[in-house]
Amino acid sequence: MLPADKATCKLSAVDRAQSLNSAKRQWLHRKPAALMLVAAAVIFGGGGMLAWLAFLLMGPLALLNFELGPVGCLLVDLCLCLLFFMQHSIMVRRRFRLWLTRGVHADLHGALYASASGVCLLLLTGLWQPVGAPLWTPGATVRWILTGIFLAAGFASWWGARALGGFDALGIRPAMRVSPRTPVGATVPFTVRGPYRWVRHPLYLFSLIIIWSGPVFTVDRLMHNALWTIWIAIGAALEERDLLACFGDGYRSYRRRVPMLLPRSVKPLVSAFREPPRHDR
Repeated sequence: MLPADKATCKLSAVDRAQSLNSAKRQWLHRKPAALMLVAAAVIFGGGGMLAWLAFLLMGPLALLNFELGPVGCLLVDLCLCLLFFMQHSIMVRRRFRLWLTRGVHADLHGALYASASGVCLLLLTGLWQPVGAPLWTPGATVRWILTGIFLAAGFASWWGARALGGFDALGIRPAMRVSPRTPVGATVPFTVRGPYRWVRHPLYLFSLIIIWSGPVFTVDRLMHNALWTIWIAIGAALEERDLLACFGDGYRSYRRRVPMLLPRSVKPLVSAFREPPRHDR
């Protein structure tokens, strides 16, 4: 097994680990497994995301009432959030992905990750326990404004995802090309386009706007929003380390010029550019 060299790009390290782990020894590496994972990614990954967006916009579904008091309900909601955070944070880390190549072809990691994330989101939205009456009920005009901001942030997230070029939230494209005889194509160039000219993590910024513009204001919802805000801030800081390892001085220079989450200028702070992939040291 390839050691997790901290000076190596996460994607390149997974690529090298895949080359060292013969596909014959992996229990998920062929087209049938890929097709099943793609179906799971669409059903669970896509369905979980849609359910979570509906939860933010319209409130909890309240499919199951555990008949607990306020403290008990908040503890259940806390555990549901932590379940998603742990799954999301563990599966995205390089050490986990290097270990996963022992049994799962690297091209299938994205679809497996999306499926697991979707299951956790479906559990969160389906088992969420509401607590008390709304602390504030916005009027019709305010509600329409908040809904407009919510939808605008959703469109901006789509814009930010397109700016990444090869971004595939459900991991469908690599899963469909998987072959036990073909190495994974993990090397990527450092590209700055679209909203990345204003902030380094626009998808996180737009996610925060989506979370806080949902027109539901209850105790449990405020706890949800606060927890997700903390988790996103921590995730952005951890991702910075991976990006520095991947792109080196190019990203270090970009980080000095562009803020992490809050834009400080109406005009773009950098021009759009695309650097060639950086080879492993």
